[in-house]
Parts: sequence; C-alpha cells; structure tokens
Amino acid sequence: MKLSHDPFPLIFARGDEVVRLDCLMFFQMQDSDYARQLLLDLIGEQLAHGAFPSKIDPGKWGIRETARRALLLLEAGLPPDGLNLFSAVKFILKRQNPDGGWSENPSLQIPHWMVELSTERSVTWLTADILELLRQTNREDRVEYRAALDWLRKMQNRHGGWYCFSGAIGEQLNAKGDPDSTAQIAFLMNQICGEDDPAYLKGKALFESWLDEYAQDVERGYWVRLRDGKKEELDVYHLTHLFLSHLGDRPRRFQSGYDLSDPRVKLLMESLIDVQQQDGGWRPFWASGSDPGYTLLAVKVLVLSGAMEQEALQSRVKELAMESSQDV
Repeated sequence: MKLSHDPFPLIFARGDEVVRLDCLMFFQMQDSDYARQLLLDLIGEQLAHGAFPSKIDPGKWGIRETARRALLLLEAGLPPDGLNLFSAVKFILKRQNPDGGWSENPSLQIPHWMVELSTERSVTWLTADILELLRQTNREDRVEYRAALDWLRKMQNRHGGWYCFSGAIGEQLNAKGDPDSTAQIAFLMNQICGEDDPAYLKGKALFESWLDEYAQDVERGYWVRLRDGKKEELDVYHLTHLFLSHLGDRPRRFQSGYDLSDPRVKLLMESLIDVQQQDGGWRPFWASGSDPGYTLLAVKVLVLSGAMEQEALQSRVKELAMESSQDV
C-alpha cells in the first residue's frame, strides 16, 4: 500500500513535543540530536511534585498527562528509578481512589464533549495506562497494582467490554462497551494473566465482533452513531481505535495476529489510506481539520499492521528531523 500524500511535514510542523518525540522513537531515531532536545523539553515541563501539566488546563496537573508522559520517558530510555520517573510514579500512587482505579484531577473542568474522562469516577483506560506504567517500572508487587487489576476485572460488563467509567455515555446508551478501552484492557489482561484468562477471552470475543462490524462499515462506506443513528463518514478514529487507543498504547493487537494477514484488517487499512487528507494528515470526526497526533497514530497503525514498510518512510522522517533540529 502507498500513501497519496506525505504526512510528516504536518506532524513536525503542528505536533507538540510528545508527538514529534514519539514519531522519532517509532522510526528508531531516539539517539538523534533533535530527539534529545525534545526529551529535554519534555522533562522541563515536569512540575516539582512529579506531575505534568494537563492539556485541559496547563495551569493544573493532569493524571492522564503524567501517566502517558512517564510511559514516554520510560520508552525514551530514562531509568525506572531515576528522579523523573520515580517522582511521577510516586505522585500517581498517592492519588489512587479507594476502589483501586484512578480519575482525573478533581480541580479540572472537563469539557462537555470530552465524554471519556471523569474527575469523580475511576476511569478504566486511565487505570490501564497506570497499570502499564507500574508494570514497566517493576512495581507489580505493590498493593496499588493488585488493587487496580482487581478493579479492572470488576468493571468488565456482561458483554465482555469496559465502559470508560461507571455511568459513562456508553453505559447510558446501553452499548456493549467502549471499543478503545475494551481493546486496550483486554489485551493488557492477556499480557498480565495469559491466554486463558476469562476477562481476556470475553474481551477478545467482543473485539472480534467489533472488527467484523467495522469491516462491514468499510464495505458500505459509513458508520452509524449509536446515540442518534446518524450516518458518519469513515475517519481515522473509527479505523484505528481498535488497534491503538492512543500514541503510547502498546501494539498487542498486532502482536496477537491482527495484522494484514487478516482480511478485515486489510480492509480497514485500505480505507485508512483512502481517508487521508490532502494536507497529508488525518481528521477525526469531531475535528475541523487534520490532527497531528491522529496523523502519527494512523502512520503507526499502517506500519504495525504490515500495510506499509517502516524503512520506506524512515528517510523522510530523518530529513525533516534534521531540518527541525536546525531551527531549534
């Protein structure tokens, strides 16, 4: 498969330091001068108590940003017990809810359209991010880790899925679960507890049914919103969120065989290429234009699925990284 437009100028021109650093690391350029500068910039954003500023309100800390930036710092090579990661993990552990999960900073005003996040109720995908962080920093023996894992098990619904949180819009609409959260958590359960884990098996079965459904959406050329039955054009979110729920999500679905050898995946990847915008980016359905984060996510999904060769794109990334480094 081949792209019609170059996505990397948009990623480097409009992406923040997280998007650009993630791009460089994905294309194995973490040792470049530009990647090191971006890493220093990212470290410089960390607050004195270990947290990172929220994207919702940069004047306040965010649990989501702290967890995901800590995972990025870890992937970039910072030591698990070094000051940056130790302080971030310590900050997060202190804010675990009594039920075992984590919610967002209660002082934040969550926008009404951000239906996946809560400041009052523990959030499944956020807790899964933190569970991932605890695993990768060798804290599986912590009581907080076991409490989080137990809470995630309890949050799995009768369909085998997970909502973003108790009372989330998906639960209100009687959906089977949130596809992003379900895919992320189910395959994390597989990693932690094995192929025979009941939570994983139920989650995987639901994942399979959604993959069938999305392949049918591609064949008919649109998807239907659950809340009002409105037909929507296929977009980057709909075509990628079963495979990677965010840039830092681990590629466990691809590693489990959901790659181009699966005809449903191939169909979705072909459609993903078809919906690329002329500016080289991809636009999620809620945005007015291409989004640099989702543009990189699309590129990663295409490469990880086997639809595109990583080496074929690497030289362009290197070229733009060198130009960006000179501009710093």
